[in-house]
Amino acid sequence: MSQELEYEAKSLLNATDFTKLINDLKLLDEKKVQQHNHYFETSDFSFRSMGSALRIREKNESFTLTLKQPAENGGLLETHQKLSKEEMNLALSQGTLPSGKVYHQLEGLGLAEKTIRFLGTLTTERIEKPFADGAVFLDKSSYLQAVDYEIEFEGHSLDYAEKTLKQLLEDKGIPQQETANKVARFFARKAEIEGE
Repeated sequence: MSQELEYEAKSLLNATDFTKLINDLKLLDEKKVQQHNHYFETSDFSFRSMGSALRIREKNESFTLTLKQPAENGGLLETHQKLSKEEMNLALSQGTLPSGKVYHQLEGLGLAEKTIRFLGTLTTERIEKPFADGAVFLDKSSYLQAVDYEIEFEGHSLDYAEKTLKQLLEDKGIPQQETANKVARFFARKAEIEGE
């Protein structure tokens, strides 16, 4: 699938609550999957100003270029494109993107001709499980000398995802926190360490 709408709700966790959820949801024996998100931006931060993000996800020797854009109904429109390892390496080293679905979407936004640069990598250990007519994800992410913990619930609508996550956290006695997405946390940390 080259495009999809995603509806997710999320909350940051402390390490204790992260471990509690792993135990309470019986995820101790679930396989952890490691993924690397390589983030890109233009010199004038065009993606961020549009509420969008461009990344390459590296997972199980597979490489996927993804453009995330806000959707009208509160979700995210994701445009995906498989890459070869060589195409990924060219993007990382030179900011060169191959033609395809993502490049076509960038053309529509007037961003295809802008210089794109690689800014860094966020590595996530993820545990995933079907839950309440959706999926729950527990993520431990490491980036720019920082570590954070997060729960995400993905459902069939934004309202459903938000209500389900809220109820799950209330049931476990865990406070819900307003949570920026991973790319926003990555950029906030980058600005913090660069003194911006």
